[in-house]
Amino acid sequence: MLDQWRGSVRSLGLLRRCTLAGAWVSLLPCSLFAQQADAPPQSPPPPPTQSPPPPPSSAAKQPDKRVITLGEVIVSANRRREPSREVPMHVEVIKAEELQQIGAHTMNDYVSYQPGVFLASQGGSGQGELVMRGVSTGNQTSPTVSVYIDDVPIGGSTVYAAAATFLIDPVLLDLDHIEFLYGPQGTLYGAGSMGGLVKYVTRQPDASAVSASAGADISNTQHGGMNYTERGTLNVPLVKDVAALRLSVVDEHTAGVYDAVGTVPAGGADRTHTQGIRAQLQIDPTDKLSINLSAMAQKVAADGLSMADYNLQGQPISGGPYNRALNHREPFTQTLQLYSLRASYDLGWSTLDWISAYQDFQNHSVQDYPNGFLDLLNVLGPAIGVDQPLRNLYVDSLIDVHKSTQELRLTSAKGDHFDWLAGLWFNREDVWQRYSLLGDNLGVPGSTALIHQYTSARFEEYAGYGDATWHVSPVFDLAAGARVNGDTQHLSSTENGPVAGSPGGFRISRNSSDITEMLTATYRPDTQHSYYARVSTGYRPGGLQAPLTSSVLGPVPTATDTFGSDKLQSYELGYKGSHLDGHLNVGVDAYDIEWHHVQLYTYTLGNTIIQNAGDARVNGLEAQLTYTSGPWSLNASGAYTYARMLDDDTAIGIKAGDPLPYSARATGTLGARYQFPLGGYGAYAGVTERLSTQRHAGFAGDNSDPDFHLPGFGLLDLNAGATLGHGVTVDVYLRNALNRRVAIGTLNAQTINFLAALGGPMLVQQSTPRTIGVSFNVPFH
Repeated sequence: MLDQWRGSVRSLGLLRRCTLAGAWVSLLPCSLFAQQADAPPQSPPPPPTQSPPPPPSSAAKQPDKRVITLGEVIVSANRRREPSREVPMHVEVIKAEELQQIGAHTMNDYVSYQPGVFLASQGGSGQGELVMRGVSTGNQTSPTVSVYIDDVPIGGSTVYAAAATFLIDPVLLDLDHIEFLYGPQGTLYGAGSMGGLVKYVTRQPDASAVSASAGADISNTQHGGMNYTERGTLNVPLVKDVAALRLSVVDEHTAGVYDAVGTVPAGGADRTHTQGIRAQLQIDPTDKLSINLSAMAQKVAADGLSMADYNLQGQPISGGPYNRALNHREPFTQTLQLYSLRASYDLGWSTLDWISAYQDFQNHSVQDYPNGFLDLLNVLGPAIGVDQPLRNLYVDSLIDVHKSTQELRLTSAKGDHFDWLAGLWFNREDVWQRYSLLGDNLGVPGSTALIHQYTSARFEEYAGYGDATWHVSPVFDLAAGARVNGDTQHLSSTENGPVAGSPGGFRISRNSSDITEMLTATYRPDTQHSYYARVSTGYRPGGLQAPLTSSVLGPVPTATDTFGSDKLQSYELGYKGSHLDGHLNVGVDAYDIEWHHVQLYTYTLGNTIIQNAGDARVNGLEAQLTYTSGPWSLNASGAYTYARMLDDDTAIGIKAGDPLPYSARATGTLGARYQFPLGGYGAYAGVTERLSTQRHAGFAGDNSDPDFHLPGFGLLDLNAGATLGHGVTVDVYLRNALNRRVAIGTLNAQTINFLAALGGPMLVQQSTPRTIGVSFNVPFH
């Protein structure tokens, strides 16, 4: 009886803490979709009078529009524009046009073509955890992968903002390309980039001529319905060759695939509407000074979660593979407002960049809790002060992040002997969270509040960073860098209710500091081959949490109100090369990651706290291969990832050797593309296969947060298109052509997963059913 009572108390405590948690090849971006130099062009090449590409020190200039080969792909991974083959780490680039050609609309779509990268969806667009190189614990405390738009980090950085659960999912809003930076990026990009970084690079205004484009995408998803997107862009020179304004808009409607059953039935319960607008003003008053002002707003509104009810054996339990039993609807809204200023001045010996940004990132979500919790609460209610029986139980939460960032950076020009970069960084995040656990009364009109919690947090981060490259000889470089980071944190909260874990209020603070380092050696015997060795580190900041008590069992003696940073070191060897007169391009990376003091959620006496557990390790191999011959382009991309815990943690139920969640042992992408003339126009046809071995959604021995087996899969995609007169493009795509249904993720919420261990539903996301669509774009000059 005592064990049953403790289990009941534990489940109620979990309710209170749920939202705090919140080898082959991958030159896919450079090859699977991009045109190669000796393949027939899909559209006419630029005229000989096209302006030359900007100098390396001017990262804010217009991206190079040339048809490019592997070694000429220009990226900004190291905070300066340079060919990807010269960057001593694994970097992938995928163009916005290529995403449109394959019908990719969300971040889940974008990353699915990158082996070793995974989005653990938390219910739909704007909800999920990014994972790179297996650096994940399932229920993340804060992000291990950073997301940038141009030079600005997006979203929260800490657990207070539920930053590991909610991430911005930019639609293709005037996007030029996406860069994937593999491995820790702590020296140049700071905290939260332990596994890697995803950077959205937008198109820049053009002061030379007026241009515009309009496009649309129409598709149909089996078991869902019609999806459609409209988009438009306008570029207007304000002063010839000096100033220009660029505007873009997008409106996207996605049909719901999942159905709500139960007391609030609805078909397509997860339908989503996304709207976005972006404006950029570029002013180049002199040859040395460049100013860019931008403003962006995006809103995602979903009717519910893209999740279905399953048991731990992988069987649907609510009448169908896309069904969810609900007692209360679950709307979700995410809004982002982002404003930035970048000013660059060429000093001759270096370029000075001033980057200021402000963003308001807001997430409002409602989550229904299954009947198991509702029935338990109605049984225990009178004993804990809940007098009325309830007909539903749900959480209504609002998280509002106000983030201001300031960066000042000096970047030297490329020199014969030395290059260097130095910068200062400041970030202030103010977070307001409203969390309510509510239920509508069964008999008496009205509702009952079990918890009301109001939390405010401030995270102030300041850093100095830099790196230097010594060109020891024309073929050998040595580079070293470091970042010294400090932060100040404040957390205050008031909470009340019959199942409150910390009734009353509190206010606590802390200061901490961290250092990250980077060391690389690069050998380039010629322009076709590059070898490198890289050592780099990353970290997530420690933080504050409520000084927990249990409202039923009294104080929690093992709980502390702080937890420390977790850190990792990565050791990497890589090669990038071009063979057979540029027809064959190869890239290989092998790495060893040592992850120390891993931040994990611990469940103790009815509450959830964050503690630093043991160590983990990840060994991996990534390889990329592309071969082009005449009209053919063949591609293979893959990653082998061996990610596991090194230490036991009996309090959680983790054993040494347990695989880290969401780390598939092997993932890959295979593709082929054929280009051909069609009625005097350039056309193409392509096929892609996405492959993955099985994953684990949690740790196998964790009884409170149980594992769910995610099977391996192979998903086949087809696409074809043509470039017609005046640059008009038409693309047809068929995603998941064989209509394979496979579980690809679970909702990482402690309360839901705890109930699943007791026989309740595990919320599972299935692969999107077969989708056929057509996309077109019309340019105007």
